[in-house]
Amino acid sequence: MDRRSDSVNRWARIRTFAGLAGIAFAVTLALVIGNRLSDEALAVLAGAACGVGAAIPTSLLIVAITQRPHKQSSADHPHAYPPVVVIAPPGSGQQTDAWNHVPPSMIPPMERNFSVVGGAETDTESPGYTN
Repeated sequence: MDRRSDSVNRWARIRTFAGLAGIAFAVTLALVIGNRLSDEALAVLAGAACGVGAAIPTSLLIVAITQRPHKQSSADHPHAYPPVVVIAPPGSGQQTDAWNHVPPSMIPPMERNFSVVGGAETDTESPGYTN
């Protein structure tokens, strides 16, 4: 029993030391980066940190609401409408003997005439696509 408590105490001390070392490293890194960055860059980082800080409680609230069991009965809502079921009569779907025409987006464009403004003047304009 005594050996087991010593082992648990050692791991607790190691975890505490690792946590303190990680915090010291993060603070030192933040100070070094903070001294080297411009004011604009620090403002962007501060805004990003505030945005993340504001998003965390909102996200937790959304998760808590969506994970809550959703129990509602018709007795809770006296004005609730009953479910509506629509059954289509036979033969109201697509007719197999109907002609399938090409959709409007697949029709090739009409031939167009273009004229260049400010270019050399010509007496004849050629139909079709020109530069």
